[in-house]
Amino acid sequence: MPGLGGGEVPLLGRKRPRSARHRPTPARQRVLHRRARPAQARLRNLSLNAFGVTLAVEGTQQHQTLNFIGSLTQKVLIGGADFVRLQTLGFTMEAAHPLFGKVTLHLPDIDVSPASILKLGPGGLVETWLQSFNATFERRGDAAGPFTFQTLDVAQWQALLPSYPPPPQGTNPDGSPTGGTLFRVQAPIRLGTVAPSGQKTTYAQLQGMNVNQGHLLA
Repeated sequence: MPGLGGGEVPLLGRKRPRSARHRPTPARQRVLHRRARPAQARLRNLSLNAFGVTLAVEGTQQHQTLNFIGSLTQKVLIGGADFVRLQTLGFTMEAAHPLFGKVTLHLPDIDVSPASILKLGPGGLVETWLQSFNATFERRGDAAGPFTFQTLDVAQWQALLPSYPPPPQGTNPDGSPTGGTLFRVQAPIRLGTVAPSGQKTTYAQLQGMNVNQGHLLA
């Protein structure tokens, strides 16, 4: 099945009839061999661009539009007959805010995000990108930081891809992305704190955070 780059197509093979699956055909032996080999060559480095994201602070009229840029590193892991799992190894995005200074999104010290899923769909490849992260504000007005909040729910995006990794991207003069593939966020991303009791308190939301992804060739 075409779509995955780097010789990983057999990971997304279709299921054969039961009788065929029991026959040790050469093609099936090659699939099993590729599934069993180490995944050190399956890292994908991606550029990220989220243009026009609204940062809304709870209980205030502070609604500021931000432009995030950053990068993502994913490792392709074995999944099933029609899907693979994508583990995030690196993630960071940055934007400038007039009140908070530099806003940095980054992986928490202990990342418990579930793996993202890349599967075969009727029109190509469908990726569901699942990501938890921390958001660090450089300051809050005149109060020096840093101030760090976490995602209160796992953020989720989805995209239809003609191939994986998505094509490289560039930027227009205004900073908006060109090329790549657009991942649409499935819900506003709540940022806040979690008390030892488990109670969640929302401080702000990232609204409309659609992210353009592109393959970093270098």
